[in-house]
Amino acid sequence: MDNRDDMFKVADKKPEGRGRFPWGVIIVVALVSALLGGVIAAYIVPKNNTSAMAAPDVTIPTDNVSGLISAVAEKVSPAVVSVSNMIPVSNDYQIKYAVQGSGSGFIYSKDGYIVTNSHVVKGAKRIEVTLKDGSKNVAKLIGTDSKTDLAVIKIDKSNLPVAKLGDSDKIKVGQLAVAIGNPLGEQYSGTVTAGIVSGLNRTLNTADTSLKLIQTDAAINPGNSGGPLVNTKGEVMGITSVKLVSTGGDDLSDIFGGSSGTPVEGMGFAIPISTARPIVDQLIKNGYIERPMIGVAVQQVGQDDAKSYNLPIGLYVAQVQPGGPAESAGIKTGDVITAVSNKKVTTLDDMQKQISKHKVGETITMTVVRDGKTINAKVTLKSSMGN
Repeated sequence: MDNRDDMFKVADKKPEGRGRFPWGVIIVVALVSALLGGVIAAYIVPKNNTSAMAAPDVTIPTDNVSGLISAVAEKVSPAVVSVSNMIPVSNDYQIKYAVQGSGSGFIYSKDGYIVTNSHVVKGAKRIEVTLKDGSKNVAKLIGTDSKTDLAVIKIDKSNLPVAKLGDSDKIKVGQLAVAIGNPLGEQYSGTVTAGIVSGLNRTLNTADTSLKLIQTDAAINPGNSGGPLVNTKGEVMGITSVKLVSTGGDDLSDIFGGSSGTPVEGMGFAIPISTARPIVDQLIKNGYIERPMIGVAVQQVGQDDAKSYNLPIGLYVAQVQPGGPAESAGIKTGDVITAVSNKKVTTLDDMQKQISKHKVGETITMTVVRDGKTINAKVTLKSSMGN
């Protein structure tokens, strides 16, 4: 149940000289300049949304793997929930709801905020959360971010066990990874599978989005989406999102079937918690994600392009949004962006990363080359909302 907005895309057609550009082949960069950016840790979360309180403490042994996994499961499972996406069904006497899809989630704060995937709750007319004790609770949708496939929902409960968050920036390939969730629905709720961290920073693309994820060989199945991937300390290091089921067709899906190509096993992926946390915090605070934009469409200028068209290596400005931040700063079509905030940029990803470090309203320096001259333009970032 994916719902992912258009993302940055760059055509590989070469520029055709100054002031001319192959508009027929370029896929414009959506005028927004950060994939995950604009969502930074500086956003303040309401005080009652603390994630400091963990599920009940359990002594985690280090002398044997099976004992360690059992202890991790015991520690984290109370904070793992089942999330049901429900729609109304016709009835002559009363409104009833039927489950159209299900996934997993984990309790983020003791007052009922729960994290799951955006595609888990897409199109839901009613969201129902089942806790570890079997109790069912109607949840309110707080906000979703389809670009990162994250969502926050809330139930009216207090003093709930909370999943402790780790630091995904510190994980290493080969370390133990434990996935907890509800594969195939509630009848298999609380399923625990274990494996290792198989890879980091895996860039996976769907039709309209790109994410850098943690790869694991811990068994991931339909219904695991939104559940936690945890380390040996029982800390959440990722949020299970997708599984590669085939090398052809609709590759990234947690729903089996419908894919063509070579079958794939043992390739599950999770959104790093260090990426997810600021997204979740802003969803709790605002109900939506505000990203900074500069208002340009660009195309990468590599070494071959630079030699052929006598341009510097960087990002060719193919289009400038009328009235946008870049135009206001004096950036023009045909300029080549070579640095952002004094950091060299040679790819769209480079530019996204630099812009993502700043908030809406901040002013950044963009270095551009125009007719062989270097210009430092002061660009004041605007919100992508409404663009």
